[in-house]
Amino acid sequence: MTVAVTGANGYVGSVISTALGAIRLVRAPGPNDIPWSFATEPTPLAETLRARGITRIIHAAWDMKATTRAELAPCVEASRRLLEAASLAGIPRFTFISTISAFEAARSAYGQAKLEVERLVLAAGGEVLRPGLVHGDGEGGMFASLRNTIRKSRIIPMIGDGTAPQYLLHESRLAEAVRAELTGIVTIADPTPIPFRDLLRQIAAREGRTVTLIPVPWQLFYAGLWTAEHAGLRLGFKSDSILSFIFQNPAPDFGPMRAAGIGPA
Repeated sequence: MTVAVTGANGYVGSVISTALGAIRLVRAPGPNDIPWSFATEPTPLAETLRARGITRIIHAAWDMKATTRAELAPCVEASRRLLEAASLAGIPRFTFISTISAFEAARSAYGQAKLEVERLVLAAGGEVLRPGLVHGDGEGGMFASLRNTIRKSRIIPMIGDGTAPQYLLHESRLAEAVRAELTGIVTIADPTPIPFRDLLRQIAAREGRTVTLIPVPWQLFYAGLWTAEHAGLRLGFKSDSILSFIFQNPAPDFGPMRAAGIGPA
């Protein structure tokens, strides 16, 4: 199987691309890469995919700076065009890297936009992976952002009372999941969540640091970020991410993960 991965310059996409030795679909391609962006049209891309012998696409690209459904619309449209290209090229397997934040009652624009793409992928006969909070040796993603914050400060403002559950997924389990035979929607993470405050303390302990956690009502975080965004500022965290953090899926389904033989994360 010859695999191509979008979003290979991002943290999750790079983990997948490295694990599978995949061809990268990227905006600024190297010698072995395939040029691709959110604006790439299906027909010429299909010709390139066919010529390169691609037999599986893993779609991990996403605009992680977007905060509203309008800003996320290009992600959804790009996913639709990529699915069309895969169909035109006769590619038998399409995997979409979604998020554990995608579910029917999701309050965040991020979760709802991912859910919209999930429906497109499933309707086309593809498969969906919903990873939890990915962590490992890499310096990317939300986990690395938390680690960097703890490295810089001993006083950490904490969203809410710190009880929000975090479902962790190690890089090695993510690699295991993309190698597995999958169908439908598969949520991949450790089924036993860890409270956010305990996660922060564990990260601090690994870094050899002692931190003081200051609970801050999530509404204050949200209001401050929302105000900054509407003033044209883009900070390290998004107001929409607060909604994903607070209003989580109350009962993620880990049955398909177990059925696929993927171990706890």
